[in-house]
Amino acid sequence: MVEKGSAAPLEDFPLQPDARIESPRAVPEAPRTAETAAAAGPAPMGARLASAAADLAAILLLAAVAILGARLLTGQSPRPSGVLWALGFLVYLSFFATVPPLVLFGRTVGMAIGELTARSEGEAGIGAGAATRRWAGTLATAATAGLLLLWARQSPETPTPADRLSGRPLSLD
Repeated sequence: MVEKGSAAPLEDFPLQPDARIESPRAVPEAPRTAETAAAAGPAPMGARLASAAADLAAILLLAAVAILGARLLTGQSPRPSGVLWALGFLVYLSFFATVPPLVLFGRTVGMAIGELTARSEGEAGIGAGAATRRWAGTLATAATAGLLLLWARQSPETPTPADRLSGRPLSLD
């Protein structure tokens, strides 16, 4: 209970959404520009593989939900002849789990986890054509079981197939 004339208990607590409390030990970061992103170089292969694994896990989870939902609705288990349809569905899911997030945000869920980005400074995302080409490069790498990455492992500056096709190398945030 607040007495008349006394300060409200949360009066000095910033309740405005734009109010920020800065730590006295916080070191201000230099603004990130295209030059600093280019100077940082391409993203390391470990971060790329971790983000790809996270994206793959999300796609497999979505596919499992769809298959289990179909099982619950029909009461039938998937048939062996449905494996090709399931693979086609996985490709379909991978497209929609990759291209729209790249266009809208410049990163997929896995890239966000790995703190990677494909966008340039000041842009919200990348173009639809570049995002589709990045997805196709990733799909080609997955179809060869990662053998195309051996070419990219020659040097840290060598772009991956997805980087080459999209024209946008991944960089760390």
